[in-house]
Amino acid sequence: MTESASAPGAITPQQFRDVIGRFATGVTVITTSDERQRYGTTASAVSSLSLEPPMLLICMNRESSTGQAIARVGRFVVNILAEDQDHLAVRFARKDPDKFDGITLTPGQHGEPLLEGALAHLECRVTEQVLGGTHTVYIGEVDRASGQAGTPLAYFRGQFGRLQIQQDEHAHAALRSAIIDRSIAIGEPLHLEAVAQRLGVSDRSVQQGLVRLCDEGLVSQQDDGSFLVVPLTFETIEDAFRARTSLQLGAAVMTVGGLNAEQLTSLRREMEKTLPVRGDGTRMSPDEWFEANAAFHEHMLRAAGSQVLIAAHRRLTVPGLMTRALGPDDELGDDVATDHVRIVEAYEAGDLTAACEAIRSDNERGIDLHRERMRRAGGLV
Repeated sequence: MTESASAPGAITPQQFRDVIGRFATGVTVITTSDERQRYGTTASAVSSLSLEPPMLLICMNRESSTGQAIARVGRFVVNILAEDQDHLAVRFARKDPDKFDGITLTPGQHGEPLLEGALAHLECRVTEQVLGGTHTVYIGEVDRASGQAGTPLAYFRGQFGRLQIQQDEHAHAALRSAIIDRSIAIGEPLHLEAVAQRLGVSDRSVQQGLVRLCDEGLVSQQDDGSFLVVPLTFETIEDAFRARTSLQLGAAVMTVGGLNAEQLTSLRREMEKTLPVRGDGTRMSPDEWFEANAAFHEHMLRAAGSQVLIAAHRRLTVPGLMTRALGPDDELGDDVATDHVRIVEAYEAGDLTAACEAIRSDNERGIDLHRERMRRAGGLV
């Protein structure tokens, strides 16, 4: 039970505001105009309603002068604000005498004011209005829409902010990959501004990514607040292989016995590329094998038709872990792809049990290989 919980039917307006404020939304400015003046107000209660025809709805307080103008005029514009337009959100949320003073505007097709620099504009015609408590719901059919690239302004728990989720994920994935594939060396200090510029993201996203990498044991934070890449541990490698095993077993359940001849031929072709000795008798280099091995394992997941599985597998960065742990000078044994052969044969026979056994064996072989390599290296790489 949260601190904002209440008995059924006993919720107060303050409690409702507190709880519903945890729902993050985009921020818009609703504008309209009549013969006398322009009107505008900040609103987050906006939702798409229909694609055919394109329709949306907005909720306006019944005392809002903008809402009253919309009722008279029958038209409105939804200006979706960009992340750097929080000042507009604040301005149009107030009751200033002329909210539009000093703001660059573009007239819509019926003269309604469009805020320049907004992420998108939707020009709407009211088709229906419904009363709901203190608000009026206006349903509008979209007559014209336009948008531009950018990031939207967000509203959460009474505050405006930026949507950083996608950028944070990108920063974390890029940092992790750079550490795993040794683009960033062990012991190298990570400076926020330099890393942010390198990745093309904000300092804040880099900070968030580094904190997550600390939790994963790939980075450590020093007493002065700086971050350093730490040596790779066996536990990190083992966890990645265990996770990969789970993903591949799930893919096997989805695909063994269900692939067509063309898919099976493609899987065998990818497997044969992982055989350490080529058809002409020459041996693959470790780097060549790492690449072929990664392609084979991803091919198994791609056969399941799930982008979620593929994305999860890529986040594990097992290929990068292997190249960092083993290095380009390690020799490949003749049996390095034995389980790959068994996996494909099981797929071709439609034998799920055999496929799962070979998948487990393949990943255990990888774990054992790294355990021995790291033992020889003194436990850390």
